[in-house]
Amino acid sequence: MRGRTQRALALLLVGLLLGVGGEIVRLWVPGRLDLVLWIGATMLGAAALVSNGALTALPQTRWLAAAACLTIPCLLWRDSPVLFGLNIFWLGVLLATAAAGAEIRALDRIPVSAMLRGGFGVLFAIVLGPLPVLASDIQWSELPVAGRARGAAAVGVGIAAAVPVLVVFGVLLGSADPLFAETMTRTFSLGWLEDSHLVQVGVIGWIGIGVLRSGFWLEGRGPVRALVRPELPPTVLNAFVAAIGVLLAVFVGFQAGELFLSSQEFQATMGMTMSEYARSGFFELVWVATLALPLLHAADWCVSRRESATVVRFHRLTAAVMVLLFLILASACYRMVLYGSFYGLTELRFYTIAFMLWLAGVFGWFGATVLRGRRSRFVPGTLGGAFAVLLTLNVISPDALIARVNLERARDGVPLDRHYLTSLSADALPTVLRGAGGMSATDRCLAFAELQSRWGRDSKASREWNLSRRAAARALDGVRAPMPGCTVPETR
Repeated sequence: MRGRTQRALALLLVGLLLGVGGEIVRLWVPGRLDLVLWIGATMLGAAALVSNGALTALPQTRWLAAAACLTIPCLLWRDSPVLFGLNIFWLGVLLATAAAGAEIRALDRIPVSAMLRGGFGVLFAIVLGPLPVLASDIQWSELPVAGRARGAAAVGVGIAAAVPVLVVFGVLLGSADPLFAETMTRTFSLGWLEDSHLVQVGVIGWIGIGVLRSGFWLEGRGPVRALVRPELPPTVLNAFVAAIGVLLAVFVGFQAGELFLSSQEFQATMGMTMSEYARSGFFELVWVATLALPLLHAADWCVSRRESATVVRFHRLTAAVMVLLFLILASACYRMVLYGSFYGLTELRFYTIAFMLWLAGVFGWFGATVLRGRRSRFVPGTLGGAFAVLLTLNVISPDALIARVNLERARDGVPLDRHYLTSLSADALPTVLRGAGGMSATDRCLAFAELQSRWGRDSKASREWNLSRRAAARALDGVRAPMPGCTVPETR
C-alpha cells in the first residue's frame, strides 16, 4: 500500500472520529459549546495528521493557527449572535488563507487571486466532502481486501436492483395480511431516518473531511496557473476612473453645501427635517464606497506598466478618487452619528459605524500599498486590520455599549425603547441592571420581568452556553425582587 493511500485512509478515519465526536457533543453539550469543542477537535485532528505526515502544513500555517486560537475563545465569551457570526466568518477566512498556502510565499505578501482561490476551494471541498478522497486519493487496487470489496459491491448492486421488486411484492403481500403489513410499515418506516444519529455523524464527518482536505491536503494539486493580466491602455482606465471621480466630486460638492445650512434652511431646501435626512442614504453611501474599492483595485491590476509616467498619472488620479471616497465615507458616518443622536443606537447602526471605520483604514492602506506598487501587501494589511477590529469588538462588547448609550439617553429625558433594550443579547444584561435606575418604575419592572424570562436559569437560554449567559443568570439570581420600588410580583 502506497503512502498516498495510507494518508487518505488516515484522513477518512479522523473524519469518522470527528463525525462521531461531533454527534456526541451535539447531544450532550449545550449549544455553541458543542461547536467550539468540535472546532477544537478538528484543529487537534489536523495537528495529529500533520505530525504523522498524512497532511501538510506550510510554515505560515502556525501563525494562522495562532490567530484561530485567539478567535475560538471569543465564541464562548460574548453572547451577541452578530459577533458570534463574525467570529465564525473570521475562522473561515483563516481556513481560506491556509487553503491558499501553496500560492503564498509569506503572510506579508498575499495576492488577491490566492484568497479568492482559497475561499472557493474551501467551499467546494466542504460540498464534496470525502468524495475526492474515495475517488482519487485512495488507490483501491492497492488494498489487500480489494477482492472482498468488489464482492461486497456486487452484492450491494444486486440488492439495490431487487429493491423495486421487493416494494411491489411487499405491497401485494401486505394487502393479503394486515398484521404483516403493519409489521413491515413499522420496520421500514422512514421516520427513523429523520432522527438517525448515523445521518448526523455522516454530515458532521463529511464537513470535517472537507475542512481538513481543503486546508492541508496538497497531493494531487497541479501547479497554480497565474492569472493572465490584461494590459489595458492607460487612457481607457484614466477615463474610467475620471468618470467615477467626477460623479463623486459633484456629490461631495452638494454635501458640503448642505453642511452649512441651519435647520430651517435645511428643511426648506431639502424638503425634509434633519432627522429624516439622517435616516436615509447612509447605507447607499457605504455601498458606493465599498463597491468602488474593488473597481479601483481591478483597474490598477489591468493598467499597462510599460511606461512608468503613465502609471504615475493613473495612480495620482486614483488617489484623488480615494480622497473623494474618504469624504463620501465621512458623510455616511456623519449621517449615522446624527441618526443615532435622534433615535438612539442599535446593532445595525453600531456595526455599520464599525465597518465604516475599518473601511476607512482599508482606503488608507490601499493608498499606502497598491498606489505605491506594493499590491501583494494590500491583502495582509486588510486582514490584519479586520482581525484587530474583530478583537476590539469582542473586548468592548457591542450590545453592552448599545445598552449603556440608550440608558444614558433615557436619563436625559429621551424616551427609552424598552422592548429593544431587553431584546439585546445577554452581553447587555449587566449594563441594563446597573442602569435601571434611569428607567421609569413601570419600565424598570417590565424590563426585569422580560430579562428574567429570557435569561433566568429556568429559561430557554440554558440550551446554549457561553460566559455572558452564565454571568447573566448569576446576575439575575442576585436580584431577589424584580427591582427597587417594583410592584410586579416576585419571580422567586
